[in-house]
Amino acid sequence: KSKSKMQNADAEMKMPDAAMAPTSNVRQEISSSGKTMSSLADTVKAKCTEAFHPLYIDVVDFTDGACSGAKLELTIVSEDFDKVPLIQRHRKVQALLKEDGLMDEKIHALTIKAWTPEQWEAKK
Repeated sequence: KSKSKMQNADAEMKMPDAAMAPTSNVRQEISSSGKTMSSLADTVKAKCTEAFHPLYIDVVDFTDGACSGAKLELTIVSEDFDKVPLIQRHRKVQALLKEDGLMDEKIHALTIKAWTPEQWEAKK
């Protein structure tokens, strides 16, 4: 590859900067992974934004039609997760989504990446 193509490829692989991805901007287009956003993904994003006040949040719908429920991936960065064990972060997100029956009725699989701001900075 040429140097400019390699730089572009490297730039695409980096995680978005929290300052460049405000939580108030709900994406309706194709996400960085190439999968589309869905209304269910928007609902999950809105509920998590209200509950956890994230510095960064992204929900991607990987539903392929092979099962009855949605397959989602949630990436959320919040100070609310400071000093909270990873399993407890996941349980908080799952409990929130169970309140409206989303986990039981609409979501078949949910991948959760729940990070503190310090963990997020280290992963960039």
